[in-house]
Amino acid sequence: MARRRFFALGASLPLALALFGCTPVEEPPELDREPKQVDKKLEAVDASDLQLPLIVEPLELVEPDWDLDVKHLGDVFLSASSGDDRLDFSTVDSNGTTLWQAQRPTGCTGFSVTADSEGTPLAVLTDSSSDETCDTEVTASAYDLETGEQKWGPTEVPGPMQGPGAVFSSDDDSETVALEPDTGEVAGQASSGARVLGEYRGTILSVDEDTLTATTGGDVDWEVPLSDHDWNAENLTAFPDQVEGLIHLDAKDGSGPVIDAESGDVLDDSASEIAHDANSKMTVTRDSHGLTVIDVTGSNELPVSLPKSVILEAAVGGLIYLREDGTLRVHNAATGSIARGYPAKGSGIVAVPDVFTSKGLGTLRAGDRTLLATDRVVEESTEG
Repeated sequence: MARRRFFALGASLPLALALFGCTPVEEPPELDREPKQVDKKLEAVDASDLQLPLIVEPLELVEPDWDLDVKHLGDVFLSASSGDDRLDFSTVDSNGTTLWQAQRPTGCTGFSVTADSEGTPLAVLTDSSSDETCDTEVTASAYDLETGEQKWGPTEVPGPMQGPGAVFSSDDDSETVALEPDTGEVAGQASSGARVLGEYRGTILSVDEDTLTATTGGDVDWEVPLSDHDWNAENLTAFPDQVEGLIHLDAKDGSGPVIDAESGDVLDDSASEIAHDANSKMTVTRDSHGLTVIDVTGSNELPVSLPKSVILEAAVGGLIYLREDGTLRVHNAATGSIARGYPAKGSGIVAVPDVFTSKGLGTLRAGDRTLLATDRVVEESTEG
Protein backbone atom coordinates (compact mmCIF):
# COMPACT_ATOMS: atom_id res chain seq x y z
CA MET A 1 0.00 0.00 0.00
CA ALA A 2 1.31 3.45 -0.89
CA ARG A 3 0.16 6.20 1.41
CA ARG A 4 -0.35 9.71 0.17
CA ARG A 5 -0.93 12.70 2.43
CA PHE A 6 -2.38 16.13 1.82
CA PHE A 7 -2.12 18.94 4.34
CA ALA A 8 -3.12 22.53 5.02
CA LEU A 9 -1.51 24.78 7.57
CA GLY A 10 -4.10 25.85 10.12
CA ALA A 11 -7.03 24.28 8.25
CA SER A 12 -8.45 20.80 8.04
CA LEU A 13 -8.42 19.20 4.62
CA PRO A 14 -9.15 15.64 3.55
CA LEU A 15 -6.17 13.35 3.35
CA ALA A 16 -5.42 11.65 0.07
CA LEU A 17 -4.97 7.91 0.20
CA ALA A 18 -4.07 5.73 -2.77
CA LEU A 19 -4.21 1.98 -2.67
CA PHE A 20 -2.08 0.10 -5.10
CA GLY A 21 -3.32 -3.42 -5.53
CA CYS A 22 -3.15 -6.02 -8.19
CA THR A 23 -5.39 -8.33 -10.16
CA PRO A 24 -4.25 -11.93 -10.54
CA VAL A 25 -3.45 -12.98 -14.06
CA GLU A 26 -2.52 -16.41 -15.36
CA GLU A 27 0.50 -15.26 -17.33
CA PRO A 28 2.46 -12.28 -16.02
CA PRO A 29 3.70 -9.94 -18.77
CA GLU A 30 7.29 -10.07 -19.97
CA LEU A 31 9.35 -7.74 -17.82
CA ASP A 32 12.83 -6.23 -17.87
CA ARG A 33 13.79 -7.71 -14.52
CA GLU A 34 17.53 -7.15 -14.74
CA PRO A 35 18.54 -3.64 -13.64
CA LYS A 36 19.43 -1.34 -16.51
CA GLN A 37 21.85 1.53 -16.09
CA VAL A 38 20.23 4.91 -16.70
CA ASP A 39 22.49 7.66 -15.31
CA LYS A 40 20.02 10.38 -16.27
CA LYS A 41 19.74 13.68 -14.45
CA LEU A 42 16.10 14.50 -13.72
CA GLU A 43 14.88 17.96 -14.58
CA ALA A 44 13.87 20.33 -11.80
CA VAL A 45 10.12 20.72 -11.32
CA ASP A 46 8.10 23.87 -10.80
CA ALA A 47 6.97 23.82 -7.17
CA SER A 48 5.30 27.23 -7.16
CA ASP A 49 1.93 25.58 -6.45
CA LEU A 50 3.26 24.00 -3.24
CA GLN A 51 4.07 25.20 0.26
CA LEU A 52 7.61 23.96 0.85
CA PRO A 53 9.38 23.56 4.20
CA LEU A 54 12.00 26.24 4.83
CA ILE A 55 14.65 23.53 5.10
CA VAL A 56 14.36 22.75 1.37
CA GLU A 57 13.37 26.17 0.02
CA PRO A 58 16.76 26.87 -1.65
CA LEU A 59 17.02 23.38 -3.19
CA GLU A 60 15.93 22.12 -6.60
CA LEU A 61 13.19 19.50 -6.50
CA VAL A 62 12.79 16.59 -8.90
CA GLU A 63 9.89 14.17 -9.29
CA PRO A 64 10.96 10.53 -9.80
CA ASP A 65 7.37 9.36 -10.51
CA TRP A 66 7.20 7.12 -7.45
CA ASP A 67 4.00 5.70 -5.97
CA LEU A 68 5.32 3.34 -3.28
CA ASP A 69 6.95 4.34 0.00
CA VAL A 70 10.55 5.51 -0.36
CA LYS A 71 13.54 3.81 1.26
CA HIS A 72 17.13 5.02 1.30
CA LEU A 73 20.62 4.19 2.50
CA GLY A 74 23.26 6.88 2.35
CA ASP A 75 22.60 9.24 -0.53
CA VAL A 76 20.59 6.85 -2.73
CA PHE A 77 16.78 6.53 -2.67
CA LEU A 78 14.69 3.58 -3.92
CA SER A 79 11.02 3.25 -4.80
CA ALA A 80 8.71 2.34 -7.69
CA SER A 81 5.91 3.65 -9.84
CA SER A 82 2.82 1.46 -10.09
CA GLY A 83 1.18 0.78 -13.45
CA ASP A 84 -1.57 -1.54 -14.64
CA ASP A 85 0.83 -4.29 -15.69
CA ARG A 86 4.08 -3.75 -13.76
CA LEU A 87 6.10 -1.96 -11.11
CA ASP A 88 8.96 0.22 -12.32
CA PHE A 89 11.63 0.37 -9.64
CA SER A 90 14.31 3.03 -9.81
CA THR A 91 17.11 4.45 -7.70
CA VAL A 92 17.83 8.17 -7.61
CA ASP A 93 20.78 9.80 -5.86
CA SER A 94 20.76 13.03 -3.88
CA ASN A 95 21.84 14.96 -6.98
CA GLY A 96 18.58 13.96 -8.67
CA THR A 97 20.16 11.46 -11.06
CA THR A 98 18.36 8.20 -11.86
CA LEU A 99 20.98 5.45 -11.49
CA TRP A 100 19.19 2.26 -12.59
CA GLN A 101 15.75 0.78 -13.20
CA ALA A 102 14.17 -2.69 -12.97
CA GLN A 103 10.66 -4.04 -13.49
CA ARG A 104 8.61 -6.40 -11.35
CA PRO A 105 5.04 -7.83 -11.39
CA THR A 106 2.44 -5.49 -9.91
CA GLY A 107 2.00 -7.55 -6.74
CA CYS A 108 5.71 -7.57 -5.83
CA THR A 109 5.51 -4.37 -3.80
CA GLY A 110 7.73 -5.74 -1.02
CA PHE A 111 11.26 -4.28 -1.15
CA SER A 112 13.89 -3.09 1.29
CA VAL A 113 17.37 -1.67 1.61
CA THR A 114 20.10 -3.23 3.69
CA ALA A 115 23.90 -3.47 3.82
CA ASP A 116 26.36 -6.34 3.70
CA SER A 117 29.23 -6.86 6.13
CA GLU A 118 31.48 -4.55 4.08
CA GLY A 119 28.92 -1.76 4.30
CA THR A 120 27.79 -1.98 0.67
CA PRO A 121 24.21 -0.65 0.38
CA LEU A 122 21.86 -3.20 -1.17
CA ALA A 123 18.38 -3.12 -2.67
CA VAL A 124 16.36 -6.29 -2.06
CA LEU A 125 13.52 -6.83 -4.53
CA THR A 126 10.97 -9.64 -4.66
CA ASP A 127 9.72 -11.45 -7.76
CA SER A 128 7.49 -14.26 -8.99
CA SER A 129 7.72 -15.70 -12.49
CA SER A 130 4.37 -17.49 -12.27
CA ASP A 131 2.13 -15.30 -10.12
CA GLU A 132 1.62 -11.57 -10.66
CA THR A 133 0.21 -11.22 -7.15
CA CYS A 134 3.62 -12.31 -5.81
CA ASP A 135 2.01 -14.70 -3.32
CA THR A 136 3.41 -17.97 -4.68
CA GLU A 137 6.82 -19.09 -5.91
CA VAL A 138 8.30 -15.90 -4.50
CA THR A 139 12.01 -15.16 -4.81
CA ALA A 140 14.26 -12.38 -3.53
CA SER A 141 17.37 -10.88 -5.11
CA ALA A 142 19.83 -8.25 -3.92
CA TYR A 143 21.44 -5.55 -6.05
CA ASP A 144 24.08 -2.94 -5.34
CA LEU A 145 21.98 0.11 -4.49
CA GLU A 146 24.21 2.45 -6.49
CA THR A 147 25.15 0.36 -9.54
CA GLY A 148 22.36 -2.22 -9.86
CA GLU A 149 24.90 -5.05 -9.97
CA GLN A 150 23.33 -8.30 -8.75
CA LYS A 151 24.92 -9.51 -5.52
CA TRP A 152 22.85 -12.65 -4.88
CA GLY A 153 19.61 -14.39 -5.76
CA PRO A 154 17.12 -15.31 -6.79
CA THR A 155 16.58 -17.01 -3.42
CA GLU A 156 13.34 -18.90 -2.85
CA VAL A 157 11.39 -17.56 0.13
CA PRO A 158 8.16 -18.84 1.75
CA GLY A 159 6.03 -15.86 0.73
CA PRO A 160 5.92 -12.07 0.30
CA MET A 161 8.26 -9.68 2.09
CA GLN A 162 6.78 -8.77 5.46
CA GLY A 163 9.60 -6.67 6.90
CA PRO A 164 11.09 -5.00 8.61
CA GLY A 165 13.98 -5.63 6.23
CA ALA A 166 14.50 -8.87 4.34
CA VAL A 167 11.93 -10.92 6.27
CA PHE A 168 9.48 -13.17 4.42
CA SER A 169 6.44 -15.14 5.57
CA SER A 170 3.97 -17.59 4.14
CA ASP A 171 0.35 -16.44 3.93
CA ASP A 172 -0.58 -18.39 7.05
CA ASP A 173 2.58 -17.30 8.94
CA SER A 174 3.55 -20.93 9.36
CA GLU A 175 7.07 -20.09 8.16
CA THR A 176 9.01 -16.86 8.57
CA VAL A 177 12.63 -16.39 7.49
CA ALA A 178 15.19 -13.62 7.29
CA LEU A 179 17.93 -13.55 4.65
CA GLU A 180 21.58 -12.80 5.32
CA PRO A 181 22.62 -9.67 3.38
CA ASP A 182 26.04 -11.12 2.51
CA THR A 183 24.81 -14.30 0.85
CA GLY A 184 21.03 -14.31 0.52
CA GLU A 185 20.93 -17.52 2.53
CA VAL A 186 18.32 -18.06 5.23
CA ALA A 187 19.68 -16.76 8.52
CA GLY A 188 20.13 -19.32 11.28
CA GLN A 189 18.38 -18.87 14.59
CA ALA A 190 20.19 -17.98 17.80
CA SER A 191 18.33 -20.77 19.59
CA SER A 192 15.92 -23.57 18.82
CA GLY A 193 12.35 -22.39 18.93
CA ALA A 194 13.31 -18.78 18.20
CA ARG A 195 11.05 -16.63 16.02
CA VAL A 196 12.35 -14.07 13.53
CA LEU A 197 11.18 -10.50 14.15
CA GLY A 198 13.15 -8.41 11.67
CA GLU A 199 16.30 -7.69 9.68
CA TYR A 200 17.92 -4.32 10.32
CA ARG A 201 20.67 -3.66 7.80
CA GLY A 202 22.42 -6.92 8.53
CA THR A 203 21.28 -7.38 12.12
CA ILE A 204 18.83 -10.27 12.49
CA LEU A 205 16.46 -9.94 15.45
CA SER A 206 14.74 -12.98 16.93
CA VAL A 207 12.97 -13.93 20.11
CA ASP A 208 12.49 -17.17 22.04
CA GLU A 209 10.52 -17.71 25.22
CA ASP A 210 13.20 -16.05 27.36
CA THR A 211 15.41 -13.75 25.31
CA LEU A 212 15.47 -11.12 22.59
CA THR A 213 18.60 -11.70 20.51
CA ALA A 214 20.39 -9.74 17.77
CA THR A 215 22.90 -11.52 15.53
CA THR A 216 25.10 -10.48 12.61
CA GLY A 217 26.51 -13.16 10.34
CA GLY A 218 25.47 -15.77 12.88
CA ASP A 219 27.37 -14.11 15.74
CA VAL A 220 25.45 -12.78 18.74
CA ASP A 221 25.67 -8.98 19.05
CA TRP A 222 23.53 -8.59 22.16
CA GLU A 223 20.79 -10.23 24.18
CA VAL A 224 18.02 -8.79 26.35
CA PRO A 225 16.21 -11.06 28.84
CA LEU A 226 12.46 -10.61 28.43
CA SER A 227 11.98 -10.75 32.18
CA ASP A 228 14.00 -7.53 32.58
CA HIS A 229 11.21 -5.59 30.87
CA ASP A 230 8.17 -7.75 31.53
CA TRP A 231 7.87 -8.61 27.82
CA ASN A 232 5.92 -11.64 26.61
CA ALA A 233 7.51 -13.52 23.72
CA GLU A 234 4.16 -14.34 22.12
CA ASN A 235 3.13 -10.68 22.07
CA LEU A 236 6.33 -9.25 20.60
CA THR A 237 6.17 -8.20 16.94
CA ALA A 238 8.12 -5.63 14.95
CA PHE A 239 6.69 -2.47 13.44
CA PRO A 240 7.26 -2.85 9.67
CA ASP A 241 8.72 0.61 9.05
CA GLN A 242 12.46 0.93 9.65
CA VAL A 243 14.11 3.92 11.25
CA GLU A 244 17.86 4.17 10.80
CA GLY A 245 19.78 2.61 13.69
CA LEU A 246 16.66 1.78 15.67
CA ILE A 247 14.43 -1.21 16.37
CA HIS A 248 10.80 -0.54 17.26
CA LEU A 249 8.77 -3.41 18.66
CA ASP A 250 5.10 -3.76 19.47
CA ALA A 251 4.84 -5.40 22.89
CA LYS A 252 1.05 -5.26 22.82
CA ASP A 253 -1.74 -2.89 21.75
CA GLY A 254 0.33 -0.82 19.33
CA SER A 255 3.22 0.32 21.50
CA GLY A 256 6.50 -1.11 22.69
CA PRO A 257 10.24 -0.60 23.18
CA VAL A 258 12.58 1.44 21.03
CA ILE A 259 15.98 -0.24 20.99
CA ASP A 260 19.38 0.90 19.73
CA ALA A 261 20.12 -1.64 16.99
CA GLU A 262 23.87 -1.60 17.63
CA SER A 263 24.02 -1.78 21.43
CA GLY A 264 20.67 -3.28 22.44
CA ASP A 265 20.03 -0.40 24.84
CA VAL A 266 16.34 0.32 25.42
CA LEU A 267 15.74 4.00 24.65
CA ASP A 268 12.01 4.08 25.36
CA ASP A 269 9.95 1.40 27.09
CA SER A 270 6.63 1.98 25.37
CA ALA A 271 6.51 4.12 22.23
CA SER A 272 3.69 4.08 19.74
CA GLU A 273 5.52 6.17 17.12
CA ILE A 274 9.12 7.14 16.42
CA ALA A 275 11.00 9.45 14.07
CA HIS A 276 14.73 9.93 13.61
CA ASP A 277 16.38 13.20 12.62
CA ALA A 278 19.44 12.04 10.69
CA ASN A 279 20.80 15.59 10.54
CA SER A 280 20.78 16.34 14.28
CA LYS A 281 21.16 12.68 15.34
CA MET A 282 18.16 12.86 17.63
CA THR A 283 15.30 10.40 18.01
CA VAL A 284 11.76 11.50 18.76
CA THR A 285 9.37 9.05 20.42
CA ARG A 286 5.69 9.39 21.14
CA ASP A 287 4.41 7.48 24.16
CA SER A 288 1.71 7.81 26.80
CA HIS A 289 3.51 10.81 28.31
CA GLY A 290 3.79 12.75 25.05
CA LEU A 291 6.88 13.51 22.97
CA THR A 292 10.39 12.67 24.12
CA VAL A 293 13.60 13.70 22.34
CA ILE A 294 16.54 11.34 22.80
CA ASP A 295 20.07 12.39 21.83
CA VAL A 296 23.65 12.00 23.04
CA THR A 297 22.87 14.10 26.11
CA GLY A 298 19.96 11.93 27.26
CA SER A 299 16.18 12.22 27.15
CA ASN A 300 14.08 15.39 27.15
CA GLU A 301 10.33 15.16 27.56
CA LEU A 302 8.74 18.03 25.64
CA PRO A 303 5.82 20.12 26.95
CA VAL A 304 3.64 19.37 23.93
CA SER A 305 -0.02 18.41 24.25
CA LEU A 306 -0.77 15.33 22.18
CA PRO A 307 -4.38 14.26 21.73
CA LYS A 308 -4.82 10.72 20.45
CA SER A 309 -5.65 12.06 17.00
CA VAL A 310 -2.15 13.59 16.59
CA ILE A 311 0.32 11.63 14.46
CA LEU A 312 4.10 12.03 14.48
CA GLU A 313 4.99 12.63 10.82
CA ALA A 314 8.71 13.40 10.76
CA ALA A 315 11.72 14.92 12.50
CA VAL A 316 14.07 16.88 10.25
CA GLY A 317 16.58 19.66 10.87
CA GLY A 318 15.74 20.08 14.55
CA LEU A 319 12.02 20.37 13.87
CA ILE A 320 9.16 17.97 14.62
CA TYR A 321 6.21 17.70 12.24
CA LEU A 322 2.87 16.63 13.73
CA ARG A 323 -0.43 15.97 11.97
CA GLU A 324 -3.88 16.28 13.46
CA ASP A 325 -6.55 15.34 10.94
CA GLY A 326 -5.74 17.64 7.99
CA THR A 327 -3.68 20.19 9.92
CA LEU A 328 0.11 20.24 10.20
CA ARG A 329 1.95 21.59 13.26
CA VAL A 330 5.69 22.19 13.48
CA HIS A 331 7.53 22.24 16.83
CA ASN A 332 11.05 23.03 17.94
CA ALA A 333 12.68 19.78 19.02
CA ALA A 334 14.72 21.46 21.76
CA THR A 335 11.92 23.34 23.50
CA GLY A 336 8.67 21.89 22.19
CA SER A 337 7.43 25.37 21.27
CA ILE A 338 5.62 26.06 17.99
CA ALA A 339 8.19 26.72 15.27
CA ARG A 340 8.13 28.35 11.88
CA GLY A 341 8.61 25.47 9.47
CA TYR A 342 7.13 27.13 6.37
CA PRO A 343 7.13 30.62 4.84
CA ALA A 344 4.75 32.99 6.60
CA LYS A 345 2.79 33.55 3.42
CA GLY A 346 1.96 30.89 0.91
CA SER A 347 -0.74 28.85 -0.71
CA GLY A 348 -1.14 25.44 -2.27
CA ILE A 349 -0.65 21.89 -1.09
CA VAL A 350 1.73 21.57 1.86
CA ALA A 351 4.78 19.40 1.15
CA VAL A 352 5.66 17.32 4.22
CA PRO A 353 9.18 15.94 4.89
CA ASP A 354 9.38 12.17 4.60
CA VAL A 355 12.78 10.39 4.23
CA PHE A 356 15.87 12.58 4.74
CA THR A 357 19.64 12.05 4.87
CA SER A 358 22.11 13.47 7.36
CA LYS A 359 22.91 16.18 4.80
CA GLY A 360 19.34 17.53 4.89
CA LEU A 361 18.33 16.11 1.50
CA GLY A 362 15.35 13.84 0.95
CA THR A 363 11.80 13.22 -0.10
CA LEU A 364 8.64 15.21 0.42
CA ARG A 365 5.00 14.19 0.06
CA ALA A 366 2.62 16.69 -1.43
CA GLY A 367 -0.83 15.28 -2.08
CA ASP A 368 -0.32 12.34 -4.43
CA ARG A 369 3.18 13.46 -5.45
CA THR A 370 6.58 12.35 -4.16
CA LEU A 371 9.32 14.93 -4.66
CA LEU A 372 13.04 14.74 -3.94
CA ALA A 373 14.94 17.73 -2.59
CA THR A 374 18.38 17.46 -4.20
CA ASP A 375 21.78 19.00 -3.50
CA ARG A 376 21.24 21.29 -6.49
CA VAL A 377 20.59 24.90 -5.45
CA VAL A 378 17.86 26.89 -7.17
CA GLU A 379 19.34 29.51 -9.47
CA GLU A 380 17.85 32.92 -8.77
CA SER A 381 16.40 34.69 -11.79
CA THR A 382 18.35 37.70 -13.07
CA GLU A 383 15.33 39.08 -14.90
CA GLY A 384 13.47 42.18 -13.78
